[in-house]
Amino acid sequence: MSPMTVTRAGRLVGRHGYRRILALSAVLAGLQASSGVASARDTEPSGQAALDWKLCSAVAKDWPVAGDARTECAELRVPMDYDDPDGRKITIAVSRLKATDPEKAGRTPLVSILGGPGFANIADVTSTARYGLGPLNGERDFIGLDLRGSGYSEHIRCDVKPLRHTALDAPQREVAKAEFDQQAELNKRCTQADPEFARQITPENAARDIDRLRTALGAEKVNFYGTSFTTAVGMAYRSLFDARTERMWLDSIVPPTRHWPTMDADSEAVGKKGIDSYIRWLAQRDADYHLGADKATVRKRLGALRGELEGKPRVIGQRRLDGDWVLEQLVLERDEWDTGARNLVAALKGTTPPRLPDPPEPPEPTDPGPKPPRFGLSNPRSPFNPVEYNAMFCNTNPRSRTFDEVWAAREARRAADPAAGGSALSLWCADWPLDAQASPPRRGASALQLSGHLYEYVTPYAWAEQARDATGGTLLTILDDAHSSLPRTPCAAKAVTFFRTGRTADGTCPGVKEAPAPQGAPQARSADPSRR
Repeated sequence: MSPMTVTRAGRLVGRHGYRRILALSAVLAGLQASSGVASARDTEPSGQAALDWKLCSAVAKDWPVAGDARTECAELRVPMDYDDPDGRKITIAVSRLKATDPEKAGRTPLVSILGGPGFANIADVTSTARYGLGPLNGERDFIGLDLRGSGYSEHIRCDVKPLRHTALDAPQREVAKAEFDQQAELNKRCTQADPEFARQITPENAARDIDRLRTALGAEKVNFYGTSFTTAVGMAYRSLFDARTERMWLDSIVPPTRHWPTMDADSEAVGKKGIDSYIRWLAQRDADYHLGADKATVRKRLGALRGELEGKPRVIGQRRLDGDWVLEQLVLERDEWDTGARNLVAALKGTTPPRLPDPPEPPEPTDPGPKPPRFGLSNPRSPFNPVEYNAMFCNTNPRSRTFDEVWAAREARRAADPAAGGSALSLWCADWPLDAQASPPRRGASALQLSGHLYEYVTPYAWAEQARDATGGTLLTILDDAHSSLPRTPCAAKAVTFFRTGRTADGTCPGVKEAPAPQGAPQARSADPSRR
C-alpha cells in the first residue's frame, strides 16, 4: 500500500497493487456487547472430534519450512455459518509445535498468527519459536492455523486478471477509475464462485474457528499472539470469548473500526512527516534548486506541478510523468534527495528528468477465471488469496464501496495539502457485493497487552491508541518504524514475562533501531499484497 508497503513478515494492507503485480441484529448485538452474554453460535460446541496430528513435512504438500521435523499438522471441521452450526462444514488447517520441556509442558497453549489477510499462516508457529517468544515453547504448545479462506484451509480459487492499461496520457482520475473497475470485476467474479462461503469470511468467524480449535485441543483457555491484520481477529476473539482468553498480545495493530478512506488518511499523516522534512531541506537549498526559499513556497510549487500532471500527464517515450510520479520523488531515501530534486526541477522546466519512471509492463496472459476448489493438507498451499484479503476487510464494512466515495475522500485530502495529500487510494472494496454482521471490539477482563510502533506508517501508532481506547488494553510504545518488529527487539522479553505472569507494560521500549520519525515513507502507490 502506498502508505503500507510491508515485507512478507508483516503482511498487511494496501491498495493499488494490480498495476504493480501485473505493483459489525444491531439491537441484539448491542445488548450482547453490553451484557457480555454470548449468542447461541458462540456457546461451547459439543462433540468436537479429536485432531489427527501428523508431521507437517509428511502430510502437507509444499510445506514451506525446509528440514522441519517438529511441526505437526491436522485438519479441523467447523461450521461455515455459525448461525447454522449443523449446516455446511468447512476445513481449517491447523498446526502445532509441542512444548519441548516435559517437566513444564501443559500450560495454556499459545495461538500465534503473524499477519495477513490472505496469506497462509499455518507455519507461523515456526517463526514465533525462532525469535523472541521462543522460550515460551518450552512450557506450552504453539498453535497455528490458516484462517478460513486462505492457505491449506478451505478457500475460493480465483486469480487477479491482468490490468487493462489506460492510455499513457490518461488523467489520474481516469486511471483510478479503471483500477476501481478492475477491482470491482474481481470482487464480483470471485464472490460469485461461492457467495455463501465468501460472506462468512470475517474476523469474527475466524475468531469462532479459533475457539473451535481451542475445544479440539481440550484447552479451557488460549493465549493469543497476533500481529498486523490478525490483531483484528484477536480483538474479535477477546470480544466474543473473553472468559476463554487467558492472555493476549497484539503488535502493530489495525484500527478497531476499519474504513479504507479513514485508514488512508491516518497512514498519509505519518508519511507526510517525512515529506515535510524533505520540503524543508529543499527550501534550505533554494540556491541549488530554485524551488523556493521557504517551505510554503516549495509546497505550493510542488502542489501545482502535481495537480498539472494529474490532469494532463506528460509522456516521454513509453514513460508517464503524472501526479504519483511527483509523490515518488518526495518519498525517496535521504541519500537520493538530490536526485529527486533534480527530477522535480526538470519537470517544472518541461525538460526530461534524469530518472524516468519504469515503462508499462507487457500484457499478461488472460486469466481463466474461478477454478475448482482444491484445499486441505494434501493439496498445494495457496500462498496468497485475494478473495480472503478483500472479504476480511469488506464484508463487515458497508462503506468505501463506490468510486465516488473513495475518490471524493482522496480529493479532499489532496485539496487540504496539494503537495502530499491524497497520496493513498485504497480500492479493495470496489462494488463489494456481500454483507456480514460485525461485532465492534469491547472491553474485557482478560489480560490484554498492545504494542504500537511510534514512527510506523504500515499500521500507524494512532491505530494502537484507538485499539487501546476501544478494548482497555495496556499500550507499550516501541521506538521504531518497523512493522511487527516486537520479537526482534528488547521488548520481546516483556512479551515472555507477560505470557508467563500476565504482567502488562506501558511506557516505551527500544525498537530495532531507535530513530527519529522516518525521513520518508512510500506514499505514492499501494503495493500489491501478493508481492510480499
